[in-house]
Amino acid sequence: MAQFLLLTLPSRAMAAPAKDVHAWLEEVSAGGVPATAVVVTRGDEVEVETGAGSIGGRPVDEHTPFRIESLSKSFTATAVMQLVEEKHIDLDTPVVEYLPDLRIDDSRAETITVREVLNQSSGLTDASLGFNQYSAGPSSPREAVALLSRSHLDFDPGTDWAYSNPNYWICAWLIEEVSDMDLETYLERKILDPLGMTETTSAPTRDQVGGADGHTYAYGVPVQVTAPDAVVAGSGGMTSTAHDMGIWLRFQQGALSDGEGVLSTGMREEMHHRQAPVGGLYALGWYSGPPADGGVERVSHSGVGAGTGAYQGLFPDGVGVAVLQASSAPDPYKVAAALYDYSEGGTLGAAPSVPGPGRDLIITLIVLVVLAMCARGVVRSRRWASRAKRVRASLTLGAGALVATAGFTIPVWGSLLLGRAAAWPVLFAGAPVPVIAILATSLSIGVLTIVRLARLGQSVQR
Repeated sequence: MAQFLLLTLPSRAMAAPAKDVHAWLEEVSAGGVPATAVVVTRGDEVEVETGAGSIGGRPVDEHTPFRIESLSKSFTATAVMQLVEEKHIDLDTPVVEYLPDLRIDDSRAETITVREVLNQSSGLTDASLGFNQYSAGPSSPREAVALLSRSHLDFDPGTDWAYSNPNYWICAWLIEEVSDMDLETYLERKILDPLGMTETTSAPTRDQVGGADGHTYAYGVPVQVTAPDAVVAGSGGMTSTAHDMGIWLRFQQGALSDGEGVLSTGMREEMHHRQAPVGGLYALGWYSGPPADGGVERVSHSGVGAGTGAYQGLFPDGVGVAVLQASSAPDPYKVAAALYDYSEGGTLGAAPSVPGPGRDLIITLIVLVVLAMCARGVVRSRRWASRAKRVRASLTLGAGALVATAGFTIPVWGSLLLGRAAAWPVLFAGAPVPVIAILATSLSIGVLTIVRLARLGQSVQR
């Protein structure tokens, strides 16, 4: 049975909050989340840390390791700020002064500062990368950053901002070059060990990252998924537990007595200060400022992987909340927001739900209809070619080619529209049935278009 710990919570019975949260989390698990763990802190105290679900037949508790994905950026930023505090790095000095081998296919790259890499205003965007950041290959930050020689900048450094993982690959390489230690060793010696975070680890590539396997949903049923192996050093790559994340939250809130030895209050405040340009939401390894959902102002970061989710938030009144999930749903922030409201005297409300089968069933029905129509069109393609008028045939074939091409190239134009990489494995991990539906529909329409074109050519020759 998952354990829970309550140290203090004003104006409540001592044991009630932890029991309430654990029971509520069990409801979340019963609703389809394979494994989840949470921690809530206030000042230097832990209000609750608990888990629900199971992994490999073992019940989840506060010591169960999860992949924390992009929450890792806050650790990378802390490491950089340590080196700033020690005068080894200056935030407003160009990165190339520390990394002379850094190559980006854009002359403006020589002016990118350390701060601009940390606050995502370097000019690098997912759309401007000349490679697939989710493909296997590089096994270290230096090797990963070498790929940037194929990339350009989307805007002048410091004039705009765009969230992109390669910014934090650069940070990882910077830490290694300046400290003369690989990132994993640096984090362990300089941050994790001093804070007592013995259940937290780091790895350079995704296949080396531990923690619970991720799950997505198909027809309302959790399905295990695996991310493609790719470099994650600096931008991801860390595994932690609810217990250790409780230490991390209290350190970031300045509530640990030994935290000043890791990073001073001034440096932590600088790290949490919102400073991306043009109304940007990014600080240094954290998001900061008024949230889009209208909730309380907070310093936070989310993490999303292949069927995994994580969230950490530094809320008002010294409250910290972290949520770790081995599934892509529900949104970890919804869980965190409910826990914060409860810690402030509110109610937990209904447990967040995972996607039901309805959407996938409707999509499947539509795809089956399309496949049947395309099959019928192939069978009757000779007859269609003999009767079709030239203009109408051209429009029909053009539309078919356009639809098929659009479906197969979603990763390309999707990345341009969203500003984030949308590779097929990433899309599949988020929504497997819709992705399969798109590919099946695109293939069937493409086949029908090709067959009709061939039949039309034969008809013309006669």
